[in-house]
Amino acid sequence: MGDITPHFSRREFTCKCGCNTNIVAVELVNKLEKVYEYLNETADGVTAIIVTSGCRCPKHSELVGGSRTDAHTKGIAADVYAVKKDGTRWGAFSLAAVAEKIGFTGIGIIDNTAVHMDIRNNSNYVNPHWFGNEMTGDNNVKSFSQYLPKAKTTAGTPTTKKHKLVITLDGVKITEKEFD
Repeated sequence: MGDITPHFSRREFTCKCGCNTNIVAVELVNKLEKVYEYLNETADGVTAIIVTSGCRCPKHSELVGGSRTDAHTKGIAADVYAVKKDGTRWGAFSLAAVAEKIGFTGIGIIDNTAVHMDIRNNSNYVNPHWFGNEMTGDNNVKSFSQYLPKAKTTAGTPTTKKHKLVITLDGVKITEKEFD
């Protein structure tokens, strides 16, 4: 149980250098909570989203390869990985796709399972949008949407909502058809 949302606590976002700097935007944590909820609705589920780096003081951010003014120093970013119900980790690209769907505006693939997520915009950061792959150095990823995980399945088929069209004339059914 978290003390900010059901799955996140303030202590998870504290700077790892020991200085106890702890700035965390409520919007960031709320969006992470939405990522958790989304993943929980997939066949693989989720048991935890682990924050490996949240808020950083400027000195620590430089020490780990960031800058003194990056999104972590503003409390608007978190590096995370997600654990599936079977104990394995979600792949970074699937996690990034969910983050994009939820509305994160800064997303970076860190490694095969870890993702940087932030809530940058015109008022809180230099560039309001960035999708990148830190493993390859590609800072111009257009979208991660092709990696979006599928919804829970029933008997091996994706869960979809069916729509029915019924045409009647003077109270008499002429035709009826179901659509996906």
